Amino acid sequence: MGSKIATRVTVVNGTWLQQSAVAMPLAKQVIMSGGTKLVVTDKSSDTDISPKPTIFLPSVVEIDLHKAGTHLCVLENFFPDVIKVYWEEKYGERILESQEGDTTKTDDTYMKMSWLTVTGESMYKEHRCIIKHENNKGGVDQEILFPAINKARVNKTEACFKDKYDALRLQLTYTSAYTSAYCTYLLLLFKSVVYLAIITFCLLRRTAVCSNGKSS
Repeated sequence: MGSKIATRVTVVNGTWLQQSAVAMPLAKQVIMSGGTKLVVTDKSSDTDISPKPTIFLPSVVEIDLHKAGTHLCVLENFFPDVIKVYWEEKYGERILESQEGDTTKTDDTYMKMSWLTVTGESMYKEHRCIIKHENNKGGVDQEILFPAINKARVNKTEACFKDKYDALRLQLTYTSAYTSAYCTYLLLLFKSVVYLAIITFCLLRRTAVCSNGKSS
């Protein structure tokens, strides 16, 4: 087996061992006595290997059918695989019961899913997903805020009503403008008819006067 120069060794329990110019096997993981696992990496310290979150909110179908909603957080492209994910209410400190999938290896990094099912009065509360990983930027835990399910739904409903109201108002404005234009057209047509009748009357009267003058 070949060897390489390790610049960093990560211990599973979070302790860092700094070594330089130490020959280590090419294997990335070394299991030592007592179950301690060392992770050897040649990744540059400039490489961003912190968890990259993607969130998914509950669907309307789930909320209507089950009277509950599931917040899902997918974490990708992080290294090493040691990670802790838990959920709390926005202003709470109690860790909530949640579910998570296995940590899966993808190429040279890892991914993990965690989700929280919210029911009852909790659907009116905001929740946060907290991610602990040694490569988080600034060494600070990531916190992802999820909106209150029922509040978000109310906002969507209000937005839908607003869109319908705007469409109705636009339709009424168009109808009003069309009616106004139609009335203006009828008024102009009426004026034209009256004007034509007056001119016709004047011409006929003038013709009659001329005829009477010639007769006398």
